[in-house]
Amino acid sequence: MIVQALDGRYVTVRRRWVPWRLKARKFDGFDAFDIVGGADDPVSFVALLALAIFLALFGGIILTVAVLAGEFFLLLLLLLPLLAAARMLYLLPWKIEATYGDQTLGTVGVRGWRESEERIRDIAGAYQRGEDPFPVSA
Repeated sequence: MIVQALDGRYVTVRRRWVPWRLKARKFDGFDAFDIVGGADDPVSFVALLALAIFLALFGGIILTVAVLAGEFFLLLLLLLPLLAAARMLYLLPWKIEATYGDQTLGTVGVRGWRESEERIRDIAGAYQRGEDPFPVSA
């Protein structure tokens, strides 16, 4: 859920499905639209069309090899249903986090799907009212 706080920033409040935090990777290299110029002229349109056809034909094979080769994705595919079931059965808490861009504003654990949905709404409402739902205890 994305809400606008009173100070104008947009805060995202969501459930985290995996207990660990995925690393944000910076990549300042290849961009297809930089190569073809966004397809705003006939030559770059043909190049983008050729790239799209290539990905349509071979993208499934490339994706399958990438998923099967990466143990992380296999582990994630195996663990995700187990983690979701454990959380829905009140064995593990859902991690609710509020973020602004790359900055984590707060995290709280809530047991149960409905309870976590209510907590997401409470946190989002607090940001809309200008309150801090994660007070710092001194």
